[in-house]
Amino acid sequence: MTNLRILHDNAADRAVLSASSQAGALGPANLQRDSKSFVLRATGTVLSISATWPTAELVACVALISTNLTSSAKMRVRGFAKPGDGVPVLDTGSIFPCPAATHGSYPWGTLPLGWNAYRWGGVNTWARGGGADGAAWFAPVRVRQLVIDVHAPQSPEGYVEISRLVAGNYWSPVQNAEYGAQLLLQDSSEVYRTAAGELKSAIGTASDKLSVTLAHLTPMDRARLMRILRENGKGKAMLFSLFPENPDPLLEQDHMLYGKVSNIDAVSTPYFETYSAPLQIEGI
Repeated sequence: MTNLRILHDNAADRAVLSASSQAGALGPANLQRDSKSFVLRATGTVLSISATWPTAELVACVALISTNLTSSAKMRVRGFAKPGDGVPVLDTGSIFPCPAATHGSYPWGTLPLGWNAYRWGGVNTWARGGGADGAAWFAPVRVRQLVIDVHAPQSPEGYVEISRLVAGNYWSPVQNAEYGAQLLLQDSSEVYRTAAGELKSAIGTASDKLSVTLAHLTPMDRARLMRILRENGKGKAMLFSLFPENPDPLLEQDHMLYGKVSNIDAVSTPYFETYSAPLQIEGI
């Protein structure tokens, strides 16, 4: 099993972004904002996004956060050493960024074909837990331009919309988080009773929260984690995946969050040259 990965330095925020199409003012600049209500919306079901940097950036992951993509949507990521190069130094080929549950892994007929861990929907569903995140992982490579092609022919809305673009290199500890990681589905809705005794709900928002303990950090991993916590704190979002590239796509989807650290707890030294730290990530 691949160890957890944290992408805390989003190189996409330093890039000059462009898109093959946009609906009105819903352009690629929205991909650099941590707000679900701001999106890049294409005029159709095919979209190409270009990210260009003045100097080379090391990337090992590209993620599309809060999208209306379904399990049938495809994505291709190409990286170029220089803008305008004809031959890419990175080409993932056409992949499924939000893959469906593995065929045969669940009783046939109990759930619809193509289902995955997400509740598909456009931006109007995201506050209540709708939408999907998609990621492509690959060997680290230095590029000055990324081209991300998205094809979603079965989009119910008839167009592609994406809230956030994440790209960069990730950190992965030598020793994985200890067993007992907790995934909390948070719902701010309130249940109450009326004077007549009827049970009602005041609908709120929904989000995920993931809690892990990194109980066996090496000295180098402790230093890397401390740097991440100092650079990001509670105010800067990061991409966290507990089960990256897992054979069970639903396990990765449920445990991959783009969010912020919600705790800054002590890093302890339980024994010689081994360090421990609890970590909580709350999805945006």
